[in-house]
Amino acid sequence: MVSINRKFLFVFQFFFLFAFSEGFSQENTATVKEIQNLVEQDSLVKARSEVLKSIAYYKVEKNYDSLYNYIQFEGSFKLNKGDKKLAIKKAESLTEQIIENASPHFVVEAITELGWIYDDAGQHQEAYNLLETAIPFALRNKEPQNTDVAGVEYRRGYYASKMGDFPLANKHYQKALRLLKKSGKEDYVFYNQVFNALGGMMWQEAKLDSAKFYFQEAVKVLEKTDDTDIMNRYYRPSLVKMNLAVLWNALGKNQEAIAISEEALAGFQEYINRSTDEARTFKAKNHQCVVIDNMATFYNTLGEYSRSQELIEYSFEQKKRLFEKNDINLIISNIILAEAKTASRDFEGAAENADQALELLKTSPGADLYWEAAALSTRATIYEFMGDVENAAKFYEKAETVYRKSMGTTYTKDFLDNILEYSLFSAKNQKKEKAIALAKETYDFTHTGDFKNTLQEFYHIINLAQVHYLLKNYKEAEKYSDEALLFNVLKEGEKISATDSILSQYRKPQALLINAASKYYSAENKNPFFLKELLQQVEEGISILDQRKKVVTNHEDVTLLITENEELLTFAGKLRLELFESTKDQMYLDKLIALHESSIYNRIRSRLNLRENVAFQNIPKEVLIREKQLKDKMVSSLNDSESGSITTFFEASENWERFLDSLNLNFPKYYKMRYATLEEPIDDLQEKIPENTTVVRYIFIEDQLYVFVVSNVLKKMIRLNYATVANHISNLKNDEFSVEKARPLLYELYRALWFPLEKYVLTPKVVIVPDRELFNLSFETLTPKPLKNFQEMATNSLLAKYEISYNFSLLLYKDKGNVANYSSDFIAFAPGFNKKMKDDYKLAIKDSVKLDKSYLTLLPQPFSEDLVKQYSKIFNGNYFINENASKELFINQAKEHKIIHIGTHAESNNISPELSRLIFAKKTGAKENYDENSLYSFEIYNIDLSSNLAILTACETGKPTYQAGEGMISLAHAFNYAGSESILTSLWEIDEESSAKIVKLFYDNLSEEMPKDEALRKAKLSYIATAEGRTAAPQYWAGLVLIGDTAPIDLGNRLAWWWYLLAGIVAILLVITILRNRRQTSD
Repeated sequence: MVSINRKFLFVFQFFFLFAFSEGFSQENTATVKEIQNLVEQDSLVKARSEVLKSIAYYKVEKNYDSLYNYIQFEGSFKLNKGDKKLAIKKAESLTEQIIENASPHFVVEAITELGWIYDDAGQHQEAYNLLETAIPFALRNKEPQNTDVAGVEYRRGYYASKMGDFPLANKHYQKALRLLKKSGKEDYVFYNQVFNALGGMMWQEAKLDSAKFYFQEAVKVLEKTDDTDIMNRYYRPSLVKMNLAVLWNALGKNQEAIAISEEALAGFQEYINRSTDEARTFKAKNHQCVVIDNMATFYNTLGEYSRSQELIEYSFEQKKRLFEKNDINLIISNIILAEAKTASRDFEGAAENADQALELLKTSPGADLYWEAAALSTRATIYEFMGDVENAAKFYEKAETVYRKSMGTTYTKDFLDNILEYSLFSAKNQKKEKAIALAKETYDFTHTGDFKNTLQEFYHIINLAQVHYLLKNYKEAEKYSDEALLFNVLKEGEKISATDSILSQYRKPQALLINAASKYYSAENKNPFFLKELLQQVEEGISILDQRKKVVTNHEDVTLLITENEELLTFAGKLRLELFESTKDQMYLDKLIALHESSIYNRIRSRLNLRENVAFQNIPKEVLIREKQLKDKMVSSLNDSESGSITTFFEASENWERFLDSLNLNFPKYYKMRYATLEEPIDDLQEKIPENTTVVRYIFIEDQLYVFVVSNVLKKMIRLNYATVANHISNLKNDEFSVEKARPLLYELYRALWFPLEKYVLTPKVVIVPDRELFNLSFETLTPKPLKNFQEMATNSLLAKYEISYNFSLLLYKDKGNVANYSSDFIAFAPGFNKKMKDDYKLAIKDSVKLDKSYLTLLPQPFSEDLVKQYSKIFNGNYFINENASKELFINQAKEHKIIHIGTHAESNNISPELSRLIFAKKTGAKENYDENSLYSFEIYNIDLSSNLAILTACETGKPTYQAGEGMISLAHAFNYAGSESILTSLWEIDEESSAKIVKLFYDNLSEEMPKDEALRKAKLSYIATAEGRTAAPQYWAGLVLIGDTAPIDLGNRLAWWWYLLAGIVAILLVITILRNRRQTSD
């Protein structure tokens, strides 16, 4: 059953800016600027001497107004040899002397400087409290147009935000703006700071239009400042860009967010390169780390978890140079790194970082309850993912206690989300009292006050329904899901916002599913009429989800959409299967299969919709631009939390529907792939299947496995007993080289997965369409009798009996076209990834944040290089190796060949399938983006890869057990759309040498005009016949599979022209030699 998707704790950090006053030059003393230069040059002894001399001079002169400039040096950690306590004590001492002797304005400046010292030490509460003591002095300043009070309010807002109290911070910032306007002073730098800060506060309140307004105002006022000041030229614009990037991400503009973040990084670096101000330079470096952390979040939004993790790790290393080990900044990095590793399914690594954060929190001077609760909650999540229910419960309980201590009687959205997550965990693990108490608490709270008639109220109604459902309290689950379904039916005097009204409708499929499933499990009589009623309800939910796809903008929402869709489709499949079994009406079986096939395309579509930069071949650029504009308009109309009008969304929706009509008319293939209703009937499927072929489609309905066997003469649905062998496939991976351990696993898998349907498979050719973890199994290796040794697989296995190929959907048979005939036979790409290529790349990269570490770890592929050279000659084709095997050349050269050989590393990404990729050679002579050499599956849709066969044998799957097969499906679908009729790929990482041997044998068989499936089968049998020792194990050969069309390729049985030329030359030389010999004999 659906749960609201876990939100990873990537907390965006907005940073605000304060002005430092410049020091006054005095005769016989070093200027502040000169001392800053000495510190920058590490002339610390001289710097200390000049500081002491200057302070002594001003004291003698009783010029205490100028002394505030030297608090930064007294409190400098660098000048005090890293002793923070000593630095703070000296700064406090000088500040006390200034308070006693200086005029009011300079007392305010002195207290402000000391506040910075506290802030650098992570003592935000102390800094906030300190600034309050400046207010009486600020009020005593009677200078015209002075902004002392406004400045104090602004700085207090900053420290309140650092403590996470955003309502208090907003209050201070708004007051600062009013006072600044009232002063009449045209201080554009100060205006920039206040606007920037208010933009951040509007972000916290989800008022995105207001946030955008304030950030843009911050940019405008900078145009009125002096751009010769490096603060105005580099630092301040970078700060605003950093905040704007977060806003673009919230609006679904992730590529813009990443681009503007890179501009912010460059701006801060320019400032660092030019500045001699230690404190500001330190903050600029800290801001760079925050920009990188935020960029990691943008990549996380796109599902690019590995890049996200790399960036956080890089930022973490930079922070270690800036802060002490137990500083709150390092603790935050540990927490978000734990979240990143959780997203990548690296639970052990995540646990290590979370534990480190919790340990450091015990001694951190900057520790606060929010981050402690966050760390505990993160650790609980990791324990839950790892199946350690006892420890997960313990840490959820601790997190709840700390959250309550932190929040008091206040319920923020984050706190509500955490209680919701804990209630679902408790319900899943049958902790009844705790689950209901938590869910009822948030249900009651959101029915009153600010959350009433908002999405929060709706979510917590559904949560209470789901908690009861998980606890098998079906009547209560039905009752609360009914309430959720009536949520928008408002009573007199009640009002709900337009946005919440639309979004609550989009989230109703979950309520429909809980309601229907509760009725199903509580019913005693499940007659066909009752099942049809439930099916109608579930289909309504599926229809709403289809509409919701229009406004999905981030990976989290896509994952939630897919999860809800899959569970609705699964339950609909369950109902249709029962209807088929009770009525024997073939229509229900056909619809069940059609529904299951459509779910594959729905997943692919949903993930593609997330990519802003996806493009498709033969679709004009202006059409894609118009498509994006209309989508963005729908999304922005929902993100406008300040507008009460629903008209904007409806207008945007109508424009979208009109656009889809024109798309269907003018670009039907594209429309069908991305937007058409995909529950296509399969009643003509049998007509498309060749006489000598049986299609075997495995289908999971919930956790029960079925198999649909279909040929041109039969159609059968068979229930399988999968539970007894559910762990066998993962166990095979662990025992890949042991005959003794593999023997029972392969035999028992045969008995469970093949024997029950074997009598219906009467053809030599078999097409297998797996589901879930069955994508990790090579069916050829299943054995009718227990094995004696691996060589016996040549006679005792499905490989020995059938020509097996694979596919990912039955619907491909409906659209099967004629086999194309291309004039060019062969083209190959093999980067090789040798040591020189990697060394050249490392030397070419100047900015380490852009270094692609994964490229440096790729294994060399010498056998692939040799293979492509050999068969390029035999098939009279072209090849590109090493640096020449670039992404750009592949895109431009690969199309319209009978065979495209891609001898490179590839990644089948099950976590983010649209990011499955082919990896080409890096460019070293030109500026290149971090992943410019990666061709992602979502990019393949915009490439012409017309071919009879694409060879992609070095495909690796990072997390084979998670969402098994999704990465392969994504690649296969993209290649199919791009024009490849079939793919030879690998289910797992295969030894390069054995792979090259099998591909050679496969090519030799293809050249004899064998069908592709037969050519592969015979290549494997030949390999097994000559394999010695452990190389006969299935790990070395069984992972190579054919996906798609199996027809033979007409390679013309011709040898390359140079073979004919060579043969001709040899013949001529032979004739000449014979004639000469005859002459010599006659002489």
